[in-house]
Amino acid sequence: MNNFKKIGLTALAGSLVVVSANAIEMSVSGTTSVSYTSKSSAKTSEVGGQAIGVDTGITFTGSGELDNGFTVKTFAALDDGRANTLSSSQLTLGMGSLGTVVFAQQFGTAANGIDDVTPRVKEESWDQAGGSVLQSFGRSTAEGAVTYKSPAVEVAGLAMTFGVDYDPAAGKASDDHDATTDKAYNTGSGTGMVVKIASDLGLTVGAGVEEVTGNNKYTDRTNITAYALYTMGPVSLGYQEYYLDQGSGVANALVSAGGDYTGNAMGIAFNVNDNLSLSYGEINETKEAQSGTLSADRDVTSITAAYSAGGMALTIQQTDTDNFALNSTAADVVDTEATQITLAFAF
Repeated sequence: MNNFKKIGLTALAGSLVVVSANAIEMSVSGTTSVSYTSKSSAKTSEVGGQAIGVDTGITFTGSGELDNGFTVKTFAALDDGRANTLSSSQLTLGMGSLGTVVFAQQFGTAANGIDDVTPRVKEESWDQAGGSVLQSFGRSTAEGAVTYKSPAVEVAGLAMTFGVDYDPAAGKASDDHDATTDKAYNTGSGTGMVVKIASDLGLTVGAGVEEVTGNNKYTDRTNITAYALYTMGPVSLGYQEYYLDQGSGVANALVSAGGDYTGNAMGIAFNVNDNLSLSYGEINETKEAQSGTLSADRDVTSITAAYSAGGMALTIQQTDTDNFALNSTAADVVDTEATQITLAFAF
């Protein structure tokens, strides 16, 4: 009996060392910032006030190369704004001319990467506006997903790439290293696809679609977006349109159950010099009329100025929002003004 135990332990020990450790380069970086935010509206009882906040984020990156020339990269980000939990985590396998495969524990998928691509010098235009429905694009297929990203194909001065996402349990958070086999009660699997064409003249165009299947008699959902970006010297321009069909009975903090949304976003950013940058952005989106509910519009304008010197950056963002909560009843419409001043340090 004892001999059998020894044989079993020896076999187990051998199985544990089949994969040998390779040299890996690790790096740690982070930012910490303090901000002052002031928000006001005509209905101060509903939206308004001032606050001071401190935010710290730390990122861990490890990379190495396999014997066959493939590369492996691991990335994890911690943010105290998320109760000291992972805010992003991916494992990326680079296969050279064959492309890249990303295993996205949290974010890093192709579709989620184009939820807002308009130029800016710091935060998105909707950051102080209560969010935007555009944030929902790619969100359902961003956790516990696998993504394939193609290498660039050069044709007549154009670089063409595409990415494909697959999430077997769309809309379900995947926070455990063993993954979760549970699906959301109203959602099945999800897929995403993104294509991008960039020219050597500074123009880039792209488009994406996200399809999420329904579950337990809930209908499918479809999200579509397209954009164009142009950069000429210190100036960058961008325009993006989007359409979201929420199907039936599926809601989150940004979209209501069964809602259809259309919208567009534009932005311009200008690097005045190596230290000073300015940007202006607009978002106009509509919640389409439903049975018994009128349509509703939300308009956001945002101006940002940023000054950086070494590892320090001072940013001021002014955001005005018409119909903050996308209400369709005139008596419930709330317009807001928000100002945020942020001092950030990189380490």
